[in-house]
Amino acid sequence: MAKGKMILSLGLVVAVGIVFQVIFVFADTQDTPGKAAVAFAKAYFSYDKDVLADRLCKEKRVVDDVDVIDNYIYSAMTEARARGYNLGCYVKNKLYHVTAQVLDKSYNKARVRITAERKSPLRTFFSKGDIHHVNVTFDLVKEDGKWKVCGIPAELSEA
Repeated sequence: MAKGKMILSLGLVVAVGIVFQVIFVFADTQDTPGKAAVAFAKAYFSYDKDVLADRLCKEKRVVDDVDVIDNYIYSAMTEARARGYNLGCYVKNKLYHVTAQVLDKSYNKARVRITAERKSPLRTFFSKGDIHHVNVTFDLVKEDGKWKVCGIPAELSEA
């Protein structure tokens, strides 16, 4: 009798664990303003054209018949070549210790602050390398069922 209760209890614990795991997986796949802002910021500093195109709203994608993303990547590539490097080696950066804080959110608009450290890939364990602090506020809109950054903040342009 006691063995049957123990097996029933163990089975109940396993079933509850499976239910919670499914809930957590579903919650993690949901698109949120914070996830969108972090993805955009990481793509911005690593020059990932596909993610930038996916996360920038249509309204700000083309300004004066110029594709903003193509222009941004081209200017970075030109700067890298002028210094004798390729785009991936010199100008790409990674974000570390990223935090996203949702400042304001409604059904289809949000404002998110991203704080992080930006480091060059040429930085090694033994070199001090430049560490830049990123503190940027993004305005996001929900477009086509997905959160997208609407405009590139001036702080990023200067970074």
